[in-house]
Amino acid sequence: MAGEKIRMVVPGLPPYKDAHFSIRNPKHRRYQRFVDLRNAAIAAMAGRAWYVGPVRFTLNIATSEMEHSLGDYAGGVADTLDGSHGLIFTYLPIVYQDDSQIVQMSVSHELSADPSYELVIDFLDTEAS
Repeated sequence: MAGEKIRMVVPGLPPYKDAHFSIRNPKHRRYQRFVDLRNAAIAAMAGRAWYVGPVRFTLNIATSEMEHSLGDYAGGVADTLDGSHGLIFTYLPIVYQDDSQIVQMSVSHELSADPSYELVIDFLDTEAS
């Protein structure tokens, strides 16, 4: 419901937007990152249906070095939480129906020897956005 939020802390690095080969594809070499985030989101949603209104997305990545840009990580995370399909896969939405529902986004990086990331999704009121 509007006004609620979910928070996830996931070990490792987040999925990233790969324009050449979708990370949603089970054959992608970093596919496990996609799976790990979807599993964390399923647990955070605790049986609730995906949200259909606007959302705020706050992502903080902790790692010693960045493999990809913050924008690539933001795109990969945003894509992971909605629904999608391809020739060999179909995924239902988990947190929101489509990443176009993200109306506010904040992405940051901090140095850490142990890679992880924190993601907070705020479910916003339709009228407030």
